[in-house]
Amino acid sequence: MKVLHINKLYVILEMNETNKILQKILEMLAKNEARISTNEMSAEGDKLIEKAEKEGEEASKKIQSTFDRIHDKLFTINGILIASFFGLGKFPTDNPIVSLWLVILPISVLGYLVFLERQQMGIYRHASQRMNWNFDKDVAKYGKMINRQNLKSLFAIVITISISIYLAIKVITY
Repeated sequence: MKVLHINKLYVILEMNETNKILQKILEMLAKNEARISTNEMSAEGDKLIEKAEKEGEEASKKIQSTFDRIHDKLFTINGILIASFFGLGKFPTDNPIVSLWLVILPISVLGYLVFLERQQMGIYRHASQRMNWNFDKDVAKYGKMINRQNLKSLFAIVITISISIYLAIKVITY
């Protein structure tokens, strides 16, 4: 009977050790699962950040290309205005529709547009150095540059439209 009792005790002790080992295995599996879950979440977060950065870069490129297209159109319109002012400044010869001196307005707008293009190149240069930016100063500087460029481009648009309206009114009322 003692032998049987000792065997039972041995089996019970062995089961306790097995339970402890199983418990440790479960703890290790839980830690591993938590690590895997954290890695997956981290990878998802990295993907979202990368996507946001890519979208921001694409938006910046679109803004810059939009400026370029707007400025190109303004160059064209002002070229047409210059030709119109020259033509209407000489026609009819006895009483021209507009003063020839007014051709200075679209010429000065063209000069202003060249100035804007030069500043736009500065913005491109600044943006191309993005990897070397001090994010406290350079991000704010880039935002200010873009905002100022917006206002300057708006000014060029308003002036070009104003000159066009003035010329149209002069031709219609002649």
